[in-house]
Amino acid sequence: MNEEQKKIIRKLKDEAKKLGHSPRQREISTNLSWKCYKHIGSFNKAKKLAELNIVNVRKTKFSRQAFKLDKDMAHIGSYLLFDGHIYDTLKGIMFSSIILRDLQTIEKIFKRKFGIRGIYYLNSAGSNYQTHKFCIFNKLIARKLVKIGIPKGNKTMQNFRVPQWIRNSKDLSREFLKVAFLCEGSFKENDRKNPRISINIAKAEQFLKSGIKFMNDLRFMLLKFGIRATNCHICGRNPIRKKDGIRTRNIRFRIITEDNNKFIKEIGWIK
Repeated sequence: MNEEQKKIIRKLKDEAKKLGHSPRQREISTNLSWKCYKHIGSFNKAKKLAELNIVNVRKTKFSRQAFKLDKDMAHIGSYLLFDGHIYDTLKGIMFSSIILRDLQTIEKIFKRKFGIRGIYYLNSAGSNYQTHKFCIFNKLIARKLVKIGIPKGNKTMQNFRVPQWIRNSKDLSREFLKVAFLCEGSFKENDRKNPRISINIAKAEQFLKSGIKFMNDLRFMLLKFGIRATNCHICGRNPIRKKDGIRTRNIRFRIITEDNNKFIKEIGWIK
């Protein structure tokens, strides 16, 4: 056991002493809860090391309906492809946003579909603004999501497409597009008479072809609603990322100006 883990164990024991019983996750700070997952693997593992009673065991059984390929699953999948992340180890799933209510929508979906709760924490490291994070730690759910076409790990360094079960459905395409533009879309006038609705993703230089195919999936899905978009174009090189030494480039397209109102009416999104 390393020093950080020892500190966490001591803190859990202190909390138990204050409460008079083994703490539940909602009874401790979000910061301590997150440290349990980050440094030990789970809240229950941390409690076990602290020799505290474990009350809530991680859920491993779900109904068949929980993994139904419906609008809720399309919402989750889209968010993970743009502003989310499935851990390489499959131990958990993370969603990010500067707007808390977007994550609260995700939380409601997980309660409705899977009957489980996640944890929130606030991350402000290395940025000028605070980002909210919502995490679900459940390997079974993560594994199922990968099985239906949501990639795990670093998305900028992988080939992937919009899952076919979403592309083949007009209703699921609408939900996917709504979340995609919520996460990575922009609505800017830029001193123009007509505003521009656009979307972009970042991709490592060696995976640009894959990124263009993915973005073309979005363009073709938009055509289901009679919404036209420009061709994809690749923007200038981004700075090399400190965390992994990868250089990415942005791939972008915008909605044809004449179809802006149709986009807002059909997809139901505007920032």
